[in-house]
Amino acid sequence: MTKYFGTDGIRGVYGSPTMNDSFAQKVGFAIGEFLAQQSPTPVVIIGRDTRPSGASLQKSITQGLLATGVRVHDAGILPTPALAFGVIHKRADFGVMITASHNPHPDNGIKCFSSLGTKLEQEEEEILESLIDQNHAVPHDSDTSHPQPLVKDYLSQVSKFFSELNLSGTRVCLDLANGATCETTPRVFKNLGASVITSHRGEGIINKGCGSEDLQSLQLLVQKEQADLGIAHDGDGDRVRFVDSKGRVVDGDQILGLLALQAQRDGKLNASKFVATIHSNSGLKASLSKMDISTLTSDVGDKNVYLKMLETGCNWGGESSGHIICTDYLPTGDGLFAALSVLQAMKDQSRLLEDLAKQIILWPSLSGSFEVSKKVPIQELPELFKTVQKEEKILKDEGRILLRYSGTESKVRLLVEATSEKLVHSSFHNIKLAIQNSLSST
Repeated sequence: MTKYFGTDGIRGVYGSPTMNDSFAQKVGFAIGEFLAQQSPTPVVIIGRDTRPSGASLQKSITQGLLATGVRVHDAGILPTPALAFGVIHKRADFGVMITASHNPHPDNGIKCFSSLGTKLEQEEEEILESLIDQNHAVPHDSDTSHPQPLVKDYLSQVSKFFSELNLSGTRVCLDLANGATCETTPRVFKNLGASVITSHRGEGIINKGCGSEDLQSLQLLVQKEQADLGIAHDGDGDRVRFVDSKGRVVDGDQILGLLALQAQRDGKLNASKFVATIHSNSGLKASLSKMDISTLTSDVGDKNVYLKMLETGCNWGGESSGHIICTDYLPTGDGLFAALSVLQAMKDQSRLLEDLAKQIILWPSLSGSFEVSKKVPIQELPELFKTVQKEEKILKDEGRILLRYSGTESKVRLLVEATSEKLVHSSFHNIKLAIQNSLSST
């Protein structure tokens, strides 16, 4: 089990023990030592999102890297998928993205990419953690890095995949979360002919009351502008969520389903298989099954989705939270690519987003997140553990319960779904009470 790495890199409130300039320096030094075992002159590309703490953390990581002889290329502010693409395109040995993705703006984080543009495997994360804990002293006298523009090549790569997509006559609202996609996503949509209305394009704080975690303002904007759909990114652009032409949020599992169906329609869904996570609604699997598509399941986290895809030969997969991966394009999630793929399906079938979404009939469900001060194993909390077991017996084959700690935040997440609303509400209420009783004193 990893000490610093969660499901998607290292994250925490800036200024905390594991997310500050001194710690970032140690991380940079550890990455340099790790790479020294593989190459005599390793090259690392580093970028960041728009958080105020990003520049300082990037400088500190760069100092740690340089102290080990690494050549550092500075990609500046850009979306995470652009950084992953750049590592592949420029044949770098490693990539570092300073971002806390969809987390609140006081947080920041460090995402690491291999030379293949993939997230690190757990064994690699454990090696890095052991090197971090060796607590080497790092010189502070240099932070010199080489500029490495990547955005132009990244946008060219994305555009190649949609060279025949004509968005003339399409009206799109974009919520850019005051993050890393403020320039990239609007540019591509406009180049493809869309009429674009943007919000949260750098005039406010990253992820605060906007973006993929807060769709209310986007819903109102779509209604006001009478747009065909609304698209929201998270802070670093590797996720995307959607609002239909009526201003209604489209469930992430319906997005996954319509993309799987479109890929099958195009003859581009390997072996008619699609990877989702344990958090996806059971209705996704049931709906795709009727269309002769098998749904495989991975643990939560886009890197786990990718590993399952790799293991099973699937080329499409994703999370209901908005991470969507197509390995024909990149081995990691890209919110821009996913958004354009949805538009491609709409155009090819001449259907509105809400009509495409109706193909995936979801089971009734309730989900919630609860703050915790300590992540005590569920089986060590008698009342909570017994309550979950009891509710699972009641649901049997008519539903399921998923209770897990977040890999990126101090929260426990609860999901209950069933074939009837009554069963869902009853089980969710009982488990919620048990969570509050069991975890309020930890």
